Amino acid sequence: MSNTKNSAIKNITAALLCVALAIGAGCMIKIHRDKKTAVNLKSAETYDEVYNKINSLKLKTNILYGLKDGMAKGSSRNEKAEYIEDSNTSAATNGASKTAKADYSKTTTQVEGVDEADIVKTDGKYIYILSSDYTFYTYVKIVDSNGGAPKQLNDIKLENFNTSEMFLSDNRLVLLGCAANSDKTAAVIYDVTDPEKPKKVNECRQSGGYADSRLINGKLYIVSSYGVNTENIKKDDISTYVPYVGCGEKTEKIAADCIYMYDKCMESSYTVVCGYDIKDGANISAKTVFGGLSRIYASTDNIIATSAYYDEKTQIARFEISDGKVELKATGEIKGYLLNQFSIDEYKGHFRFVLTETSANGGTQNSLVILDGNLKETGKIENIAKNERVYSVRFMGDVAYFVTFRQVDPLFSVDVSDPTSPKIIGSLKIPGFSDYLFPYGEGKLLGVGRSADESTGRVTGMKLSLFDISNPANVTESFKTEVGNTYSEALTNHKATLADADKNLIAFPYNDEKGTKYLIYSLESTGFALKAEIPLGGDGSTWGTCRGLYIGKLFYAVSDKEIAVIDMQNFQKITELKIK
Repeated sequence: MSNTKNSAIKNITAALLCVALAIGAGCMIKIHRDKKTAVNLKSAETYDEVYNKINSLKLKTNILYGLKDGMAKGSSRNEKAEYIEDSNTSAATNGASKTAKADYSKTTTQVEGVDEADIVKTDGKYIYILSSDYTFYTYVKIVDSNGGAPKQLNDIKLENFNTSEMFLSDNRLVLLGCAANSDKTAAVIYDVTDPEKPKKVNECRQSGGYADSRLINGKLYIVSSYGVNTENIKKDDISTYVPYVGCGEKTEKIAADCIYMYDKCMESSYTVVCGYDIKDGANISAKTVFGGLSRIYASTDNIIATSAYYDEKTQIARFEISDGKVELKATGEIKGYLLNQFSIDEYKGHFRFVLTETSANGGTQNSLVILDGNLKETGKIENIAKNERVYSVRFMGDVAYFVTFRQVDPLFSVDVSDPTSPKIIGSLKIPGFSDYLFPYGEGKLLGVGRSADESTGRVTGMKLSLFDISNPANVTESFKTEVGNTYSEALTNHKATLADADKNLIAFPYNDEKGTKYLIYSLESTGFALKAEIPLGGDGSTWGTCRGLYIGKLFYAVSDKEIAVIDMQNFQKITELKIK
């Protein structure tokens, strides 16, 4: 199964490519320039200008470092990816109703209304599981939950296609990945109205290895990183230095006047961002910048793209998004580097960032910066927790919470209600640190992280913490529990944790010498209570990736090897299904 981990700091600098595209009949692509873009970057006028700029850089390309799953391979220019589909009809079928219940869990995301891709998805009736045989095939295993008696249906099988993750929305299944021996990111869209007979709708493609994506109101936004080998570019061969975008059988190069370029570039690479309609797979639009952007944050209205840290600064671009359209609105820069997407937030027209800065002597300090819609600074706090770095961040309306660490864990609370004057209002110091912070009911914050020796700072194991944030100026740790001294994907990927206060569920995968397990906790008056420990995935020879979800009163612990069904009233296993 594909392993989707969030990089803490991506050590690549990529650019963000922008094209406005409209699709007509037969997927004809029309590219137009946004003449009202108010940014401090200049778009190219001709392909000669693009060539001359890239040729002058003479930079070595390393775009693969930091991409999800190291997806792209090499720098080949295979413009037409071939995919071979098949169906596995060995599984029994049934005539059960396809009406989904409303009471089911979804992928853990950062922003409400902004879906993130993952390796397991459900619509409340059917469960879709990404899997791989580690050869040239990717599978989507389709399972009917069947009221707690799961049945495996037909598979989707793709040859020579490495699928990283997927979306499921409105009877559309979107598989995101890259074809073998290709530098193209692709989104293969299926109609799963009848999950026993999935039908391919369309295929969207854009240059570069898959980096990230979001799904908002049925519109898909894909980010890819595309490297240019400056040793091999040819002025009269545009394909050697200009990215392409396409859908169906149609592929078009990006227009020269839609390529924006930074003066300072660490690597000769683009980041390509496109918007698509998942109903038919039509490309709607995209926008571009050459030189410096890789990590993204997305709200329902904006995509914030930021660079990897270099020259003591992080470059930022704000893209306004609406119904699949992408418009570049502002660019700027701030001192320091970002941990991950949770270091960025949008609130009431302002954008908040928590950063770490390094000095020439190797020391560190941290800051919180607030920018307006034009990415101009309105407020800032500097010199926070010297010689420590940020380990986790969570913005919650008027208050920001973030964790730094060296030997103990200061959990800072910051009043950010006034964007011109943010103020630290609290600081809780406890051993260890939280890798992720999750809201968990009114006035509570769940920390998933690691314990540590208070005197030495040495990490001793995995830990859950429950913080009382009813008074942000006086945060306390209500409960904590040690999970064990081993690895969990929940420490590196927020989507691996299911934290649902309404269901009183805290669940995540856990790996030890016996293999992969799935742990389910509840919060009781005395603290965290382990309700179930479910083996998944074998004898310990390999560690698998798994997710947990609930449908109604049943919990499903899901891997690509098996599904275990748990009764949430008593947390006893009802049955299991071996995945073929």
